[in-house]
Amino acid sequence: MFPEPNVHFFTGDIRDPDSVERAMEGCTHIYHLAGYARGWTRDENIYFEYNVRGTENILKTAKDLGVEKIVFTSTAGVISPSSEIPATEDTPLTIPFFTSYDKSKYQAEQIIQKYVNKGLNIVITNPSRVFGPGPLSENNAVTGIILKYKQGKWHFMPGSGKRYGNYVYVDDVVNGLILAMKKGMAGERYILGGENMSYRRFFQEISLSTCRKNLLLPIPLSVMLVVSWGISAGARIFNFHPLITPEWVKKYFFDWKLSSEKAQRELGYQYTPFREALQKTVRFLDNRS
Repeated sequence: MFPEPNVHFFTGDIRDPDSVERAMEGCTHIYHLAGYARGWTRDENIYFEYNVRGTENILKTAKDLGVEKIVFTSTAGVISPSSEIPATEDTPLTIPFFTSYDKSKYQAEQIIQKYVNKGLNIVITNPSRVFGPGPLSENNAVTGIILKYKQGKWHFMPGSGKRYGNYVYVDDVVNGLILAMKKGMAGERYILGGENMSYRRFFQEISLSTCRKNLLLPIPLSVMLVVSWGISAGARIFNFHPLITPEWVKKYFFDWKLSSEKAQRELGYQYTPFREALQKTVRFLDNRS
């Protein structure tokens, strides 16, 4: 039995309006985190069935039931790559989306704006690359990399290692969602990010925190792209889930620096320094062993 008596579970599917209504009946505030976030599927429409149509089912039901406020969890993947200056919520889109997941989340945000115009109070949050304690599923990929490095099983660096990403501790995202519910303004987006760092520094920090130094081979991105095409073709023929796809490799060609300044200023959001968050994650992995 769940230790919190006020938590109730409902079996359903966000693509099914009836099950959504049963779960939401009596609710005044909603956190919408449901969606399809796997890196690959044989049917690309799955992303849009869950992330777009499913979101619209939730919004329509919320409007019918008179829900007071919704916090929608999108992704920082809907924000364009950065230059030397970190990208913000208002950075113009400069290139097409690489993945169907990012595209579906962007379309969901467009539907949200339509419902905001109809009077529904919805706040959008855009977490970056989330890591930390939790199930070691595909959706916790960064933690999976940390574990593999710790076990001596990770030995490659994407490209030269100079490209940037943004990494945020899972507890900071949870606190950001709560703050968005309390203080977020309808129709606004808030990046929930952490530190910006190169892949080279990312692995240096993991090495320090795990007291381990793995040999890392820099793999040219062009090689990674060709290999990923081959793996994806094999996945379709032999029906297995590929570890990486061309769509995701293409993202390695760009920097993804992000600024959480808006969330810090308007929500009071704060993030844990990467090294501290990494040490907490390593302790979690140690205790799990």
